[in-house]
Amino acid sequence: MAPTETRIPKQKRSIEKKQRIKEAAVKLMSEKGYHSTSSNEIAKEADVSIGTFYSYFKDKKALYTELVEDIYNTVLEPVDLSSLPEDMSVEDTVYMYISFIFKGHGIMTEFQREIASLSEQSDEFREIEMTQKKRITEMFIQMLGDNIDLVKVKDLKTASYIILTMVEAIVHDTMFHNKGKNKKAVTQELTAMIVNYLF
Repeated sequence: MAPTETRIPKQKRSIEKKQRIKEAAVKLMSEKGYHSTSSNEIAKEADVSIGTFYSYFKDKKALYTELVEDIYNTVLEPVDLSSLPEDMSVEDTVYMYISFIFKGHGIMTEFQREIASLSEQSDEFREIEMTQKKRITEMFIQMLGDNIDLVKVKDLKTASYIILTMVEAIVHDTMFHNKGKNKKAVTQELTAMIVNYLF
């Protein structure tokens, strides 16, 4: 049975063990899927005991939640709207955003496919992803708010939802089903579509 409290690794060896567990989970869940991968299998793949697994993660779902958070942190880290040049055009900003989303989906693509699949199958798993997506939505609404005098749409929240959902669906289809073909052309056309819708 898993302990009620988990520990945060501080020493190099402990940090490396936790990282091995996470890498093993990504590998196995990408190959077999979340539901077909057990905590015991992850521990074995990571070459740690099951007790070590539970010392870092309450359960498999807690591990999955942290992996989703890691991916979103990686994708969002370079997307800091406050640090963009003031004279950067809206077109360039939108293009940059879509490019970062494509780049993010190039990281652990098969695992991200599993995340998308789980989100469609279960509200519980969708909520894990939506917690992270909320950050993107807030950033996009901020960008629109900063350009409120130029924006045609009135409902920024709904507009952000439509745009972000569309971008996600198109990026998913391009990366998961078309192996990333025509990313540049897709990015250019998607940018034009969004800019024409907003301005």
